[in-house]
Amino acid sequence: MSLKTNELQKITGLQGTDTILVDTDAKGTGRAPFDAATEFFKETFLAGGVPYGKELTDSWANLRARILAGDMAGIHIGDYKTITLTTGEVVIMEVAGIDHYYKCGYPTMIGHHVDFISRDCLAGTKVFNDTATNNGTAAEPNPWRASKLFHTLNDETVGVYAALPADLKPCIVEKIALLEHRFSAAGALESDTGWDWNTMGKLWVPTEVEVFGNTFWSDGDAGWTGGGGCNLQYPIFYGGAKHIIKGAGNGGGRCAWWEASARRQSATRVCVVGYGGDAGHTVATDGGVYAPLCFRIG
Repeated sequence: MSLKTNELQKITGLQGTDTILVDTDAKGTGRAPFDAATEFFKETFLAGGVPYGKELTDSWANLRARILAGDMAGIHIGDYKTITLTTGEVVIMEVAGIDHYYKCGYPTMIGHHVDFISRDCLAGTKVFNDTATNNGTAAEPNPWRASKLFHTLNDETVGVYAALPADLKPCIVEKIALLEHRFSAAGALESDTGWDWNTMGKLWVPTEVEVFGNTFWSDGDAGWTGGGGCNLQYPIFYGGAKHIIKGAGNGGGRCAWWEASARRQSATRVCVVGYGGDAGHTVATDGGVYAPLCFRIG
């Protein structure tokens, strides 16, 4: 007589001394106390934040096709794909959010997507701007879109985007977000003046809220929420500093890295993640800050 698992009696009110069925490589199948299984989960999966996942073996094209179809089976936060830039630089791209902003956006709805953020920063420091300003311009009132860093990453001829693998480029879509405005023809501003839905580009850096889940130094007044009006902390940054602290290049020593948020009460400073994992800020011309590689597949 065979018995299906859905035909077993339902158990409620589990005790720590109750046992569950486990299958191990070393000892085969047996029973383990529920307390032991819980402790294993805490120590293994919750220690320091989201665990490092598995390498995704799908090609970028196949992965994109699955994502567009809403098929996220087997894709988990912390999973990764390793890429090599045409410069020879190796970058480990981790799954930071799965459908993180699905159905957000106006007037166009954001579709199925997976956002990738590199485990470590790109090699070499990068300034946010050549001049000490965190303001936008008349043409680009959003500080991020107006920044030199935006162009350093997104220029399709000489920027980082130009160095991406050929099979990856067609799979990247621009990240649509509700972006802060900070510009006035009358002079430099120290706070935001509004927002609108726009693209952060094909390559971007996260906002302060997307990293820390809160506004520490970015503009939180009037609902701007640290760089825009639709900001959610990426799951990869939740529960510990494991993925917040990044290296200067793949496997490098810890470093400070740029976020896409202008600092409040300042016309010159931009939010950063400090090399110690803290929420910080520095002048836009700081030459000692790095940038992660971030893109959306969808």
